[in-house]
Amino acid sequence: MLSFQSNLGISLKKNLHYFDQSQLLEELDEVRRWYLMQPQLSDLPIDYRIKSQQSIELKFSRYYPDHQVRKVFNDILGFRSLVDSYKPLLDFSLSDSIRIADMSLGKAHDDGYRGVHVYYQRSGFCYPIEIQYNTFYDRQFNNWLHKYTYKRVLDVRVGARLRLLYERGKIRNEEQFVRSIRDVLSGC
Repeated sequence: MLSFQSNLGISLKKNLHYFDQSQLLEELDEVRRWYLMQPQLSDLPIDYRIKSQQSIELKFSRYYPDHQVRKVFNDILGFRSLVDSYKPLLDFSLSDSIRIADMSLGKAHDDGYRGVHVYYQRSGFCYPIEIQYNTFYDRQFNNWLHKYTYKRVLDVRVGARLRLLYERGKIRNEEQFVRSIRDVLSGC
């Protein structure tokens, strides 16, 4: 089982300020190291990644004090998979241990990203595991977004504008994407 149960004695549904920062960050590093030691991960026929300690610390700083631990650290272990359609995922009947974040039509603050994320959390004391689902069409664009704009361009409207160009067929390859970034940033 790939679920790591917290030893801090506080439900991960609680906000960050309920936790001692150093204890939480120490445990999150332990979670990372535990995942790195799981031999079954390398045998899975699916892409995965384990979040770096630096990214974990940046997320803590960004979301402290008023965000739930389970939502801030819902992707220490993350998988990626391709789907032909999001519909089966969105029709999936939920249980207490599964949450779905539907970003197939965009986020509240649209940055161009599209996908559906499924979170499995065995209990309120276990760290969630994330599975990101994308269509091939969306994955291609999301990869370009991540490569060229993620943590580089602060205005999310840039990604939304690029997405619109992609959907209109104005961006069909990576070279056109890069050229379009310059155009969008210069106001063209």
